[in-house]
Amino acid sequence: MNPFYAEYIATAKSLAAGRELIWDLVFDEQGKVSKATRWNLTELVGMLPPPTLWLGQVGVDPAAFAKLNGIRQRMRQAPLVAGPLPQAWRDLFQAVIVHQLLVRRTKPLSAMQVAAGIRRLAPAAWDTPPWAVAPDQIQQAYNAVLQSAGSGKLALDFATMVRSVLDGQKLVDTPALSRFCVPYATEEAKAAQSQVESVRKRQNAHGGRQGLRRELAERKSSSKLPGERAFWELVRIVFTETPRSFSDVIRFAAFKVQIVMGFRIGETALLPLDWKRWREYLDADGRPAGARGGFSKSLMIRHFAEKQEENARADGLSFYENTQHVPPMFEDVLTETLDHVEKITAPLRDRLRSQASTGRVFPEFTEDCLAPAWEMYVRMTGNGMFSDVDLPPELIGRYRKSYDPKLLQEIRQLQLSGRPKGMAQYWYRGQLKSVAIRDASGAPIEGRVGWEDAHVRVGDVENYISNVLETKLSDTSPTTITNGTKLYPHDLMFIMPIRNLIEGRNDGILDTTMYAAIGRIDSGGLNNAISGKGSGDSLFERYGQTEEDRGLRLTSHSLRHLQNTELFRLGVADTIITKKFNRRSVQQSYVYDHRSLAEDLADIDLPSEAEERLGDKALQVFRLISANKARGPVVDEFRRIQREYGEEAAFDYLNAEADGLHVTPYGLCMNSFTSDPCPKHLECFNGCLHLARTNITSEQENLERMRDRFARVIVTLEGLPEERRNIGWANQLTHARVRYENIVKALGAEPGLQIFPGGADLSVAIERKAGTTIIDTMNRMEGSR
Repeated sequence: MNPFYAEYIATAKSLAAGRELIWDLVFDEQGKVSKATRWNLTELVGMLPPPTLWLGQVGVDPAAFAKLNGIRQRMRQAPLVAGPLPQAWRDLFQAVIVHQLLVRRTKPLSAMQVAAGIRRLAPAAWDTPPWAVAPDQIQQAYNAVLQSAGSGKLALDFATMVRSVLDGQKLVDTPALSRFCVPYATEEAKAAQSQVESVRKRQNAHGGRQGLRRELAERKSSSKLPGERAFWELVRIVFTETPRSFSDVIRFAAFKVQIVMGFRIGETALLPLDWKRWREYLDADGRPAGARGGFSKSLMIRHFAEKQEENARADGLSFYENTQHVPPMFEDVLTETLDHVEKITAPLRDRLRSQASTGRVFPEFTEDCLAPAWEMYVRMTGNGMFSDVDLPPELIGRYRKSYDPKLLQEIRQLQLSGRPKGMAQYWYRGQLKSVAIRDASGAPIEGRVGWEDAHVRVGDVENYISNVLETKLSDTSPTTITNGTKLYPHDLMFIMPIRNLIEGRNDGILDTTMYAAIGRIDSGGLNNAISGKGSGDSLFERYGQTEEDRGLRLTSHSLRHLQNTELFRLGVADTIITKKFNRRSVQQSYVYDHRSLAEDLADIDLPSEAEERLGDKALQVFRLISANKARGPVVDEFRRIQREYGEEAAFDYLNAEADGLHVTPYGLCMNSFTSDPCPKHLECFNGCLHLARTNITSEQENLERMRDRFARVIVTLEGLPEERRNIGWANQLTHARVRYENIVKALGAEPGLQIFPGGADLSVAIERKAGTTIIDTMNRMEGSR
């Protein structure tokens, strides 16, 4: 056994034992772990549900396993039978989860994504222990994953797992196994691999060549910004549409915060109820600064910042409290929005607080209390329309406009004037039959039931929900703030009814003053609401005005990229942007910078003398020089004149030579051609000292194309039989080799630098170099002999 593997497993077992986790899980023949032994990963790291993620499966991944058997069949290998992972692979699967959560301090979803690679690799090895896995088994498993999902993301995750876990932790005897994560030589595998490469390029776009800008107006890594139409449609929906459900009221408010503040979606979902912080400003005399033309006070929003070093603690993750200034123009809209959410969620919040303190589902009653069957029906389903009385459309309209809890009492009184409906179908279905229907004295009713007078025992209903209907249990588990304070779900701003099925059916009304299943809003649910990836309709589908609007999609994180870019575009200092977004270095902020090159240049502060003395083209050249994005003779001469004769003389020179800015397919030429055109037009890649590289993608592609073309010429010439080589064969080969070598140098040059600083000045014709008289010509001929 590999000693590193043994230590990895032993460390994981020790950490698991310290958290009282059962290592030897109990599972069925398909690998499903029993409820008694499964691990609650959300609770393990101290996070708030939802979602609650469990280690509940130690079997193979079904999709990848099916593809693996297909590959084995084509290779004439025996098919495998699905089942639990072998012991060694199961140990590794569990150990990866423990290390990811308790050592690397990742979140449960990320840990499960990494560990899932073990479930996909194990069937390809099966009887081979993890430390002895072979390269062909890695390749076979990789190709199974490659074919099991069309997006390419799972295959990329699998390769990352092999590189970071198996190779990175030295758990296997064969080093660098990740190099065997390659597709088979089939068209299907190659097509799937191209999708993987697309995902990889998109993920790494900002720092690589794919993120380079082809022209002034093109944005850097623009795919990470929201689509313009989708963004403005989301703004229209959340700021102008009337929400059609209570849950949508909460979603609208959350996205208003997201748009205004640029939070991560998790930070928005975890916004605390006690969010408002005012900061007052006084002048030197102690009077409000507003009296002197400043601001007397400003609003700050308290929130829990994600991805902070302070989040980690010895027994899991905690919430790091921080504040962020609210732009004055948004103070009113933010205050109005969150005050309204606090008002309409008050009944839910009070009940959730009582549930957390008592551990009961219905803390309003004692366990032996008899409650009307219609009332318990409303408390369990939330259905505010429980009788045969139709509600006036005007009353429904008033409620939909404000969602004021007081109007629900008016609705309930109208409903009580009629006869309860749907009670028999509800109380006599499935296991709910175990809850006895009783009369007012508590005796079980035999025979026909009069639902106006029917009752149920509260304890019976609570037992049913706890044992059978766990999805109706409220979120009451607390987490910890970094200062050690407990934080409960009812302390958060965005709480909402869970399993809210009533409002989605027949335009129902949810009675928030009685409904008992309450939880916090989930960041995944918010993402699904605009990305369309969830099971329900997105906000665009529900509120879009046209078919095209209803087909729009958006990722929540793109809103953060947009605000970051806009702040850069408006000239806000990178240090302020970094502080605003809870980052530790300005480099992190530049990853979110998607300005075009034109906006980059426009943001450069220029001396007032330059703006006054330089023409448009000269000013653009000066911006390039100031940003260190141009090199060449014109730039060198400008800097020399600036250094020796001062700014005015340098500006005069630049005005005269501003035409010396030429964009070629192979780079930037900084030589002046005022009097004569370049005699080597578009052959500057052949060693001209004036050529400088830029960040333009098409330039890279053009050079690569020229390199390949000359390589083919060289191969063709070298492959000619000697008897077929003509008198100019040697010159042709030398010509091609020189250009090929120069192009390779150009491809290896850094953007903004001269490629051939010691090269020839190809802008000067031979005649100008050596003279144009007859004597000059005779001298050249004499010298060539």
